[in-house]
Amino acid sequence: MYMLRVVKSVKQSIQPNNDLENMMDIFRDMMNHCIRIGIKENCSTLKRMSILSYHELRNYDILSSYKICAISQACGILAKYKKEFKKNPNAKMPYITKPYITNCYQIKHNGSLLTIPFKPHQPINILLNNHTQQILSDDTLKVRSFTITALNISICISKEVETIECTKIVGIDRNLKNVTCGNNESVTFYKTNKLLSIKQNTIYARAGFKRNDHRKKKQYYKNMQNRLQNRTKQFIHKISKDIVTNAVQTKSIIAFENLKGIRKLYRKGNGQGNKYRKKMNGWQFYELQRQVQYKASWEGIPVVLVDPKRTSKLCPICGDRIQEDRQNRRKLLCINCGKSMDRDVIASMNIAHKAWSGSTHARGDTSEAKCSIFEEPMTEPKSSNYDDVVIRIVDVSKLTCRVGSL
Repeated sequence: MYMLRVVKSVKQSIQPNNDLENMMDIFRDMMNHCIRIGIKENCSTLKRMSILSYHELRNYDILSSYKICAISQACGILAKYKKEFKKNPNAKMPYITKPYITNCYQIKHNGSLLTIPFKPHQPINILLNNHTQQILSDDTLKVRSFTITALNISICISKEVETIECTKIVGIDRNLKNVTCGNNESVTFYKTNKLLSIKQNTIYARAGFKRNDHRKKKQYYKNMQNRLQNRTKQFIHKISKDIVTNAVQTKSIIAFENLKGIRKLYRKGNGQGNKYRKKMNGWQFYELQRQVQYKASWEGIPVVLVDPKRTSKLCPICGDRIQEDRQNRRKLLCINCGKSMDRDVIASMNIAHKAWSGSTHARGDTSEAKCSIFEEPMTEPKSSNYDDVVIRIVDVSKLTCRVGSL
């Protein structure tokens, strides 16, 4: 076991304030000033940008800590622009339009108030809601920075976490209609059909807007998109919370397939229909991985990524190649051991085996059964007859979501 520093953010709404609005406008102007200097001098490193632009910002009436943060933000934007410019020489030059402000210096938290710097010996106090107070009441937490927009404040916090010495591994297979989490002992199905219906209902609602007013139409589409994102994130939050809670109870490593670049399979011109491509490109596979990763790290649970190759084509019991059952396409049949298994159960088992073995074979080699996270070899997942595997089907809409959890 070792100590690990983990970071996450807490977001809440705030009341508009003239002083904050003026600071956000000044901060935005400083970033655009630094971006112009960086493009002119072909500079995106923090050290050189500070030398070139710090004295240029002396005319802005704001504390020096905000000037340093504005330079840092501009460097990040310029680095992203240079990367895009290499791919597309006609890339649009960056320009910040929305006002916001961020700082990581002179932040104090005292009960229900968050104190941020404004002028020398004249700070601004922001009232925190009950949810934020409950999270920040932990003495082990440290407030690292804050970001304020027109309506919200996001507070970045960190703490030192002792990693859990895990003895098991669970594999997670992500699909359009379900998320399967399990190994050779138990498998859990999280039904995600409702996500598809939420997406489809949003499309129908947008198509039903008939008013010939561009401003109203744009605002309506924006509201519908925000509603879709909020409902989707809340739905995935319940799944990720349950996965991490079970992993903490069973002391299990969480393994995902590395699906980076999967969007390339569903581009226009690949011989697929428009409806199919829209459905696959609207698949929120990374959001689940993101939420599980930060929640698991906050609890001290490691998360690993494995190669998705052949996870649904090899038998998790004997390692032989399996065939599709023509009578039931959800089932896969192993000729060698005679077992017929659900394809998502097979995938979750093989992902767990790959994470355990660290090799490309679904079952792995026992002599190489050592995970890089631990100094000592892990225990091999026990082979099962599949009939002994406990399968649990979860209705995500009935999962409880307590405020302040994970």
